[in-house]
Amino acid sequence: MSATHTPFHFRLTAIAAALFCAMAHSAEPLPINVEADNVVGTAEGTTEARGDVQLHRGDINVNAEWATFDQKSNRVTAGDQVEMTRRGDVLKGNQLDYLLDTKYGSLTNPDYTIAQGLGRGDAVKLLFEGDDKYRLADGRFTTCQPGDNAWFLHANELELDYVTNKGIAHSAWLEFKGAPIMYMPWMNFPLNSNRQTGFLAPSFSTNNRNGFEFSTPFYWNIAPNYDFTLTPRYMSRRGVMLGGEFRYMQPDYAGTLKVEGLSNDTVSDSSRSSIVFQHQQALTDRLALSLNVQKVSDDDYFNDFGDRLSVASQTNLPREAVLSYRGDDWQTFGRWQRFQTIQSTANPVDEPYARVPQLGFSATPDWIKGVQLGISAEATEFNHSTKINGSRVWVKPEISMPFIGSYGFIKPKISVHASSYQLRANGPNQVSSTENRTIPIFSVDSGLYFEKESSFGGEEYTQTLEPRAYYAYVPYRDQSKLPNFDSAITDFSFAQMFSENQFSGNDRINDANQLTLALSSRLYESSTGIERVRATIGQRFYFTDQRVTLDAPGRPDEATSSDLLLSLSGQVWRDFMVGYSLQYNARDDSTIRSDINLGWSPGAFRALNMRYVQSRNNNIEQVDFSGQWPLGGGWYAIGRANYSLRDNKALETLGGFEYNAGCWAVRFAAQRYITNDGTFNTNFFALLELGGLGGLGSNPIDVLRQTIPGYTDTYSKVH
Repeated sequence: MSATHTPFHFRLTAIAAALFCAMAHSAEPLPINVEADNVVGTAEGTTEARGDVQLHRGDINVNAEWATFDQKSNRVTAGDQVEMTRRGDVLKGNQLDYLLDTKYGSLTNPDYTIAQGLGRGDAVKLLFEGDDKYRLADGRFTTCQPGDNAWFLHANELELDYVTNKGIAHSAWLEFKGAPIMYMPWMNFPLNSNRQTGFLAPSFSTNNRNGFEFSTPFYWNIAPNYDFTLTPRYMSRRGVMLGGEFRYMQPDYAGTLKVEGLSNDTVSDSSRSSIVFQHQQALTDRLALSLNVQKVSDDDYFNDFGDRLSVASQTNLPREAVLSYRGDDWQTFGRWQRFQTIQSTANPVDEPYARVPQLGFSATPDWIKGVQLGISAEATEFNHSTKINGSRVWVKPEISMPFIGSYGFIKPKISVHASSYQLRANGPNQVSSTENRTIPIFSVDSGLYFEKESSFGGEEYTQTLEPRAYYAYVPYRDQSKLPNFDSAITDFSFAQMFSENQFSGNDRINDANQLTLALSSRLYESSTGIERVRATIGQRFYFTDQRVTLDAPGRPDEATSSDLLLSLSGQVWRDFMVGYSLQYNARDDSTIRSDINLGWSPGAFRALNMRYVQSRNNNIEQVDFSGQWPLGGGWYAIGRANYSLRDNKALETLGGFEYNAGCWAVRFAAQRYITNDGTFNTNFFALLELGGLGGLGSNPIDVLRQTIPGYTDTYSKVH
């Protein structure tokens, strides 16, 4: 039999970020339908139901052996075996006692499966403590499927407050494979995706420079737009380093302040520290400010405390402030810039000039239709500890009239580069002077575009043919008396072949009377746009000898053409990628530079790469192998080897394994790489990841992404 009673409000809400199912109230009361073998109502306002009781309200279903409802106290009780379901979530228990008005009550021996089976667990007792507030006694939680008890989070007491979206666990410990692996007397965590103040997962690793490392970061969520992370880092060989990172964000500005310090390094017997301050701010809609200040205590700081990326990239640490203004068709900036140069006895570095200050201006006025006008200018005060100092002012107006059509383009351009130097002696064999230089520059860039449709193997293709010609004329001006504040010769490449000046910066402008010819062709699938083949060949032809040089002799007088450049790339077959580039000297019949890249990624978690690079200019010849591949049974192998054939030694090696068990994963990796001082660092990584809780150990994921092209995370953050 069945009965329908006066509508009343019944709610049991979700318990932990994957800890519980919920009964959500609605704006309008919904009727409760009760079906049972026997339903009895009394004059005192109590309704009793017994025998296969089924209670329905909205998307909530409650099954029990018996249930009662007291209309006076608005109290629901049910037992002896209670099962509640809502949107795929299932909660089972012995007895339910719930006050609908105050939302206080209890459920004994709850056993739950929530979030479509992504989380489950049990407890001794669940207490309802008001609107969206709960407490679990002697509970445990896991994201493993039923029958898989690989790990559990246990807590003597677990508080869940969905009003503040904050959870607190007391006397918590982690169980993995039946053994306790970590105890936490107190921990808090967010119940949604928001950040939450508390201790983050501890990290530990080992390497040959610092020994065993252990860190326990503490995260302070000061406000939605402010946070601070404090990280004590214990190193068995050196001591305890304390680090802090403060981040802030406002609508008009944002920045980061990161500080690390070791008061007494027991290896070097000195204090070690670093600071990074980066700030960006929009002072108005057009006016912006940028600050970037970086400093370390010594040249070996990144070798000892950094990772592979910081060792390779951190050479000149900037200390600069930039104020910029953007107009409608013009912009200007002011910069104050110095550097801390990280020196190495094995690889000494030339200290760059400080710019104190640098003022710049550029504009592209749209005054004449079909004509592109532009002007750039800069005034800089250069300062160096040992080299000649001085100021430099330059201005470069230019005008071009491009003709562009569907079949090709032609772009003639005329510009003038005028500069003036005021030089001050700063040491022996240096002479103060005033130098001026004015150079007209003329260039014509042109190209054609042809294409045709073809078919092969049942697939429609489009093939292109793209010839290009670039002529540049720059008359010779003696620049031997000019200093070199910021110029360097650029690598010979296709980009350099189609540029006016082979030098970067503004202290050297090459003389030129030269023509560059190149031919490109592409073959791509018409339906998908996948580029199967791209080939380019190009060469520059000289009509006069080169006279302007920098730190190296110019090209030989008998040279009438440059080296030949060739490149070939494409997805030649399915997921197989090929890349090849060659710089060939026909006069000497020698290869100046060659680079071969092969990559195969037939699917997720599958990537194999090989690279060979040889350069006479840089005196290197290296081969690089890397990859990620499944071994079966949830195991994956990862590795990389970068070997110098010229030095007959490995520059970097990395190897490891990953295992994905669904609700947990492990990663093991070891890395060895050469540092700036010529010595080697060896790091060991070990990480246990538990779905929904994070990881314990040292995570090599950033290292793997940096060193293995095509690497895919085998255990996504969604777990």
